[in-house]
Amino acid sequence: MMKKVMSVLASMLLASTVNAEGAIDAQRIYVGGGLGFNNLPGFGSSRGFQFFAGYDLNAKINDDISSALEIGYSDSGKFERLTTAPKVNAVKGAWFSMLESVPLSTKTDMLVRLGYDFGDDDGLILGTGMQYNFDTKVAMRMEYVAREHMNGLQANVLVKF
Repeated sequence: MMKKVMSVLASMLLASTVNAEGAIDAQRIYVGGGLGFNNLPGFGSSRGFQFFAGYDLNAKINDDISSALEIGYSDSGKFERLTTAPKVNAVKGAWFSMLESVPLSTKTDMLVRLGYDFGDDDGLILGTGMQYNFDTKVAMRMEYVAREHMNGLQANVLVKF
């Protein structure tokens, strides 16, 4: 049931990003990817990857807080097994989130993430981190992201069109 609710909400948010002509502004689209250093209590740590695509929304809160929608895929990599619990190799799957970006300087933003994971670790995603903008097209992110069972530190590079 929760998956259906989140899917409907995601569709509504994406539909709200379409402008009056019915087209999406390509200059607001970005893609990214990077490494994840993950922890699953009882199973140890792992190194994995993620990739994602995002869309910057037109509206700003207080004329400076930006919002974006992101959809992506992550693979935790294989976990070290620390207990005799049932075998867990990796946590994989698609996710969707809303990202709020607060500028701290002309090059640095603070990030806050709220989303939902549709993969092996179904449930809410919460995250916070920093983004450094090399220029108007390329940025680097460091985020701490917590899911229902797994959490991790992510290092990503993103490119805007």
